[in-house]
Amino acid sequence: MFGLCYRTTTAAHSSGGYRPINGNRVVPATQWPRDGRLRSSTSAPWSLDQAYPTTGSTGLLQPRRCLADDGLAGGAAVESAAARGIVTATLPNGGGANPESSVRFALSAGAYVLPHPDKMEKGGEDWYFVAKHRRAVGVADGVGGWSEVGVDAGAYARQLMGNAEAAAEEFAAASDQSSADQPELSPQDILESAYQMTTARGSATACVAVVNGNSLSVSNLGDSGLLVLRGGAVAFHTPQQQHGFNFPYQIGSADSMSDSPSSAQRFVVALQQGDLIVLGTDGLWDNCFDEEVASVLKYCGDRSMDVAKMAQVLAHYARHRASDSKFASPFAYAAFQAGYAYMGGKMDDITVIVCQAEALP
Repeated sequence: MFGLCYRTTTAAHSSGGYRPINGNRVVPATQWPRDGRLRSSTSAPWSLDQAYPTTGSTGLLQPRRCLADDGLAGGAAVESAAARGIVTATLPNGGGANPESSVRFALSAGAYVLPHPDKMEKGGEDWYFVAKHRRAVGVADGVGGWSEVGVDAGAYARQLMGNAEAAAEEFAAASDQSSADQPELSPQDILESAYQMTTARGSATACVAVVNGNSLSVSNLGDSGLLVLRGGAVAFHTPQQQHGFNFPYQIGSADSMSDSPSSAQRFVVALQQGDLIVLGTDGLWDNCFDEEVASVLKYCGDRSMDVAKMAQVLAHYARHRASDSKFASPFAYAAFQAGYAYMGGKMDDITVIVCQAEALP
């Protein structure tokens, strides 16, 4: 069935045998090193100064969880219109929600798309949008399995993001007519409206974020995601939604056995001046740990790069990690947690949006 066209790079069950993922061997966890630890790469690490590999190093890598657990644990869940919880994250350094604040933010955003080397001619299967009013952004990752039945796996993601941008602009314009204040936007409404308007065959993961006053509202479905950096430190990261290892939640056309947009997880994060918000498809998050993203963007900030250049540098850093067969990547760690032994990055399309929160006058 076409509805089974989900991601196809899933490892064989640990009961026996293996399948390659992007050329890397996946073996049962029983063959994993006895200490059970993931070792960092012994190959040359990325040189941000030269944009080329330099000297090598060794060591143990202890991956952090990709969720700001302390912040979410302190948050309060409330009912949404779809009767699902919206988590209000309480962040460090005064990052708690403050609905009475008069500060209003907009997003200075830059995006960069780096297709899989084998998909350069078609432009890859990811896409994104940045609304003209600087208050809404999003990314989507088309599910590659559709290409096996002759469907352009990126068409759904491109149309979905185009429709999301149109919905964001339409909702903002409609609200402006009835209110003198900054109109309230809902990332969930944008995602659901885009889903209803999209007619292309296929399916995709998606992450949409909007700014309302001093708050960032997020709807995330699947293994794309969003990271907030405050003062150079990781303050918040959306968790991934997976049915199983390498099998993310996704929305899609009627002939796909996909999820509903209402399954998206929703978050509200209070912003501060200068916060950096990073949206990315799994090509970023499967190959970069949170602290790596923070380090790369600190490097960029120290050199006064604009957000567009930051997105470009981060995407190429992720590509370097993806091509390293000895790197104990986040994807390798997830494989190990699921019972598989896998080493190396995961070659994929990489889409990155870097935004900076800027206070409006």
